[in-house]
Amino acid sequence: MRKYVIAACLAVLLLAGCAAAMDAASQNVEIRDNRTSAGTETDAEKPSIVDNRSQTDSASDIAVSDEEFEKTGYLYENPIGDSLYFYVISNHSKASVSVDGNATALDVNGNVIGADEGSIDIIGPEETSLIVFYFDSVNDIDKVECSLDYDTDIHYTPVLANLTLQQTINDKNLTVVAANTGTVNAQFVEAYALFFDAEGNVVSYDSAYITDSDSEIKPGAELSVQLDTYEKFDHVECFLTGRSNGEASVAAGGVTDDDFVVKEYCYENTIGDSLYFLVITNNSTENVGIDINMTAYDAGENVIGAANGSIDVLGPEEQSVAGFYFDSVTGIDHVAYTMSYDDSPYYDPVLSDLEIVQNINDKNVVVSVTNKGSEPAQFVEVYALFLDSAGQVVSYESKYVTDGDSEIKPGVTLSEQLDSYEPFDNVECYFTGRKGGF
Repeated sequence: MRKYVIAACLAVLLLAGCAAAMDAASQNVEIRDNRTSAGTETDAEKPSIVDNRSQTDSASDIAVSDEEFEKTGYLYENPIGDSLYFYVISNHSKASVSVDGNATALDVNGNVIGADEGSIDIIGPEETSLIVFYFDSVNDIDKVECSLDYDTDIHYTPVLANLTLQQTINDKNLTVVAANTGTVNAQFVEAYALFFDAEGNVVSYDSAYITDSDSEIKPGAELSVQLDTYEKFDHVECFLTGRSNGEASVAAGGVTDDDFVVKEYCYENTIGDSLYFLVITNNSTENVGIDINMTAYDAGENVIGAANGSIDVLGPEEQSVAGFYFDSVTGIDHVAYTMSYDDSPYYDPVLSDLEIVQNINDKNVVVSVTNKGSEPAQFVEVYALFLDSAGQVVSYESKYVTDGDSEIKPGVTLSEQLDSYEPFDNVECYFTGRKGGF
């Protein structure tokens, strides 16, 4: 049975204070401000909500009204002349609903200059989520009119209330660690960070999925994401979208962390970014695809960044490397990471088919790779880590070792030169690659 409510509302800018309250009401959130010049504002207390209404009706029989949904709009014009409208919605009804929205943009004279549609798959009672309306090549918006359609005949299970967030505000990013404290999978969870100036205007935003290789945060799991800004900001708000199919699947069996040997390398480049490398050896008897989520910490145990990496396929006794890029993050002291495994990968392993010769020179290493197998080796890439006498990375370079078809064909030898502009004591080369999959 479908229940509809059509609501027309004028949503305006400069209502940033409302979002913090809505977010705190709907999620378990810990916020740490790790900026070197943190603001002096205190966090608003989380409201205590007691709902004494009867819960006897089924969700699909509960009527909802527009007044039961708290709504706040934030307008942002990007540097290329497009506008985005972040419409934050808190559900104060008893029902879980899906939401369809239509937005119309008007200029200062009341002329219609843009329109877009968006939706929320599911939002449960006392949860907060958002719709992002994108107005392509539209600027100078004065206000946005939104029409919302709420449907209680839902197809998904709400999950945002099950997610506990630890948010760390750094000079150039918001790093979010999300833990699923519920009993069902949180699927397609996406985080949106809105960075505001002191007047409540959005000066930049970033978004990213917080998921494993199955596009989930499984019950009991914890994953992180780094949301970046290149603008000075006063405060930041984080909002989530996500859903569940109501299932509680577990990670694929067959292999565990104990089946792999991991070696770590960290490198901080000259422009203020950090790279982290995990060299992984597969000691299992399985072909495995690997996805990795990594959180970076400084020496004071502050969360300062997050990144993802992967290896398409790694065969038994093969060794490969996963690289992680931390934009505008320096001073990494240590990392924590979670690896998820696919023991039925789409591709076949190829590294054991490759014969490799390394010629180390004063300022470079030249690698020659011969495919001794019977199938083309695809997207073979070499990572050269140049090390000092203490084993620290002082320089690195990576290159593909492939022909015009992105392959090394059977019996063919290809070579590449990888350079170091710093003196080095030793160099270690690691490879990625695959075959099949077509």
